[in-house]
Amino acid sequence: MSSASTDSAPSEASRTESKGPRAWGSLSARLALWYVIVTLASFLAAAAVFTVRAQTSLEREGARSAAGALERYRQALESGGTTALQSLFDCSSGPRAAVRLTDERDVELFVVSSDEASHRAASTLQSGEVPRRSPEWHVAVTAVSQNRKLSIAVRDEHAEALWRELRETSFIIFLVGLGLAILGATLITRRALRPVTDLAQATREIVESGDLGLRVQTRTTTDELSQLTQLFNRMLAKNEALVRAMRESLDYVAHDLRTPLTRLRTGAELALQGPGGGEKEREALADVIEESDRVLAMLTTMTDIVEAEAGAMRLDKHPEDLAQIAREALELYELVAKDAGVTVVTHLAPDVKILADRRRISQVCANVIDNAIKYTAATGRVEVSVLVAGEYGVLRVADTGVGIAREDLSRVWERLFRADPSRGERGLGLGLSLVKAVVEAHGGSVTLDSTLGKGSTFEIRLPLAIDLK
Repeated sequence: MSSASTDSAPSEASRTESKGPRAWGSLSARLALWYVIVTLASFLAAAAVFTVRAQTSLEREGARSAAGALERYRQALESGGTTALQSLFDCSSGPRAAVRLTDERDVELFVVSSDEASHRAASTLQSGEVPRRSPEWHVAVTAVSQNRKLSIAVRDEHAEALWRELRETSFIIFLVGLGLAILGATLITRRALRPVTDLAQATREIVESGDLGLRVQTRTTTDELSQLTQLFNRMLAKNEALVRAMRESLDYVAHDLRTPLTRLRTGAELALQGPGGGEKEREALADVIEESDRVLAMLTTMTDIVEAEAGAMRLDKHPEDLAQIAREALELYELVAKDAGVTVVTHLAPDVKILADRRRISQVCANVIDNAIKYTAATGRVEVSVLVAGEYGVLRVADTGVGIAREDLSRVWERLFRADPSRGERGLGLGLSLVKAVVEAHGGSVTLDSTLGKGSTFEIRLPLAIDLK
């Protein structure tokens, strides 16, 4: 008990630690950070565009206002000289301004300003513009009589207030944008990564419990993460089926190997305990070899069935002539059928090209034909046909043998199952299981129609090879 508690402690500690500081390095945290950065950058870019457009609009309006004021002062100067200019400036109730009159050598002839700030602005009119750190000032210059130049600097107090409001509004927008970015990042990353989180949780539970029956909850969406979840569940189902098949196979092998292994032991003991006759020892050793071959054949066939059912069987597929494969299998069993007194009739359509592993389909044909001949009595008949049905090449093997009871039809594909009429025949009980597994691994199907005492008909459908020429 103490060792168990000691082993579990580090895992709990490491799990707690993984939820601590390292959580900031998780995918969700990085996505949330990038979302915040992109959102804030978008807000700032929008604010910058708005600010530039507002500044351009204010400068355009200020320039128009300054040009209008300058035109009034020019008219006053042209009509009444500097006295009229001073009088107009004193009577003006508009915004604060500074006016400066110079000759052709830019020597100052007259200057007037409304206050100290305007006076400082007037001192910069000699260069023709106000420094950019005072955007509320607008400058206009025009030529007047006697080669003189009249300049004006007008202060736009509304622009100053508007700029202050813009700065305050930009700060508020920044704070609101930051809050919305953090909230949106939290909600979006949590929702978007929910399938990944469920996937990681299911994987952790499977690793810790070893229960391959667990599945990740699937959602109705069809995005890439949902597809990943569905594929993960399909992979779990295949792994579960493979493990279950392996366990069943081990159970079957453990059960059915007792008899041949017992025979091996008995034969070896007889050979050792006998009086030393060479003939008896040779017979015993021949039995040992026969039973050894039987065990090896059983193990090889069981492995092939499990691989095929789990989708792990390697298939070297090429376009093959199904009639030729069937013909070669029939040649192998020609003497067997003759000795059993069974008549074999063939109807093999030419050029039935299937996409298949020739060696595996040869096994399928041999097993089905062997099964038909084995359970057909003397003077019986086995009919082998090859034809095309839609997109499939069909191998049909019909016999007039003992047949199979209706209640056993669904079980004939089970490993090591032997119906009552076949129990007297020597065999592994794996042939039909191998046939079904290999055919389905090729993307085909196999069906059986049988009547007890009248015979059976096997029909195997395999996909035709597509002619790409």
